[in-house]
Amino acid sequence: MTTGIGQTTDSREFLQERVGAFGLAVAVLLLLSLVTRLLLGLGFDYMAKEVVHPSFWAHAVSWIPVAGVWLTCRARPFGTRAIQIVEGVGLVLTSICLVVMGANLPAAAGAATTTAYALSFVLIARAVFVPSTARHTAWLGLAVGVPLVIAVYVNFLTVDLEVWNGHGFFRKISKKNVLARSQSIQIGFAWALTTLLAAWATRVIYGLRRDVRDAKKLGQYIVEEKLGEGGMGTVYRAQHGMLKRPTAVKLLSADRNSPEDLDRFRREVQMTAKLKHPNTVTIYDYGRTEDGTFYYAMELLDGVTLLEVVQVEGYLPQSRVIHILKQCAMALQEAHSIGLVHRDIKPNNIMMTRQGGMHDVTKVLDFGLVKNVGAGTDATNTVSEAIIGTPRFMSPEQILDPPSIDARSDLYALGAVGYYLLTGGFVFEGTSAIEICAQHLSAEPDLPSHRAERDIDPELEMLVMQCLEKKRDDRPASAAEIAMRLQALAIAAWSQEDAAAWWDTIGRDIALLRDDLAVGSLATIQAAGMGTDT
Repeated sequence: MTTGIGQTTDSREFLQERVGAFGLAVAVLLLLSLVTRLLLGLGFDYMAKEVVHPSFWAHAVSWIPVAGVWLTCRARPFGTRAIQIVEGVGLVLTSICLVVMGANLPAAAGAATTTAYALSFVLIARAVFVPSTARHTAWLGLAVGVPLVIAVYVNFLTVDLEVWNGHGFFRKISKKNVLARSQSIQIGFAWALTTLLAAWATRVIYGLRRDVRDAKKLGQYIVEEKLGEGGMGTVYRAQHGMLKRPTAVKLLSADRNSPEDLDRFRREVQMTAKLKHPNTVTIYDYGRTEDGTFYYAMELLDGVTLLEVVQVEGYLPQSRVIHILKQCAMALQEAHSIGLVHRDIKPNNIMMTRQGGMHDVTKVLDFGLVKNVGAGTDATNTVSEAIIGTPRFMSPEQILDPPSIDARSDLYALGAVGYYLLTGGFVFEGTSAIEICAQHLSAEPDLPSHRAERDIDPELEMLVMQCLEKKRDDRPASAAEIAMRLQALAIAAWSQEDAAAWWDTIGRDIALLRDDLAVGSLATIQAAGMGTDT
């Protein structure tokens, strides 16, 4: 992941907004100048000649490209590259129109100065509106300045030297090329100063914005961008001030400041911090801001959720399903062994990533709904009385009697995830949460092999169906048992070569698709499981 202008989710949105504002501002002012030109033509009785002059029509269309930039930026979200292309095309086309306008004005009437003023306004307006680097602004200035200087040179080659020399305040010139060269040098020097000023303004404004970003600190963490938002809090991308380590920081929402909310948030981080398994998101730190806001810092991931994988690819190879479920089971086994139940296992709470040179490392996310079912738990805690979870992956007991849930409820949800990976569809479909919950209580699911219409290893299918049993006692005894039974299956393992090939093809395509849609980094889904519920 990169953090420059336009690369992260919030900066892409900001960039698109500012590019749109730049297009609108320049379009309006060019239109106003065009209206002023028409009024002058009416007032001094030269309208008939004005409207047929080539410079007028170049002026008349000059606002259209930048207006197109504004309309495009309003249409829908774009990726960074697309925004930059839209801005660049609009700026270049408008500049060409203004250069053509100036080239068709009489040189002796100040065509070069008029054109330079118009283009200077456009460049300075861009420096004010669009977040960018000084170098990028300088390159744009050069791209606009070269055709400007050429147009001035060509324009002054058409000057009548007798008329030019007849003006006393002009220096006597004997050759047109000498005149053209001297004027183009003057305009080039003036444009260089304009570009320098625009680049300096860009650097100052960009620096101020960076200073504002750096001022957003939580303890030792510098906040960079918002990743997502959920019921309990908001997750930001940040980095440690000293270690420069990318981090996800979760803040308790401002409206969640009741004693119960604070207790739940504190309990969430304390419980999750106990988990050390490599397939569970790591908690780094916990603290409180000066204004009393609670936060904790956790491992920042960049990958794809199982929800995204299945939406793009459909059902997965059995070997990969086993690879994923086995890692999830071991992560859950650690949590269950210390009395913690996740309560919201679902495809968009499970992320596939690359870490430490390994591909397809599974990470179980969002222990924000975790419940402590240890011997010392207060059974009257109101947090545990509500139905919490996602209907498509809820166990029957989670629907009927939420306080009674235990580790086997997570096993039911894990079976539902396995079913989803093997078939590309949910265990039960319905038009409402009530209908889906009713099916979890009484309906028997189709076999995965029947649903997907493909051959599935009988032992794997039987294990998934056993996890989906209505009665808890009929399910596997533990997550560790699930992992062992998966390990024992006579199916060729999902190798690192297979995983690397997937990440270089489909994984890359998913990342590009997300960037094109300006949805943001795939780490957005890590925002404590804040993706779309399934």
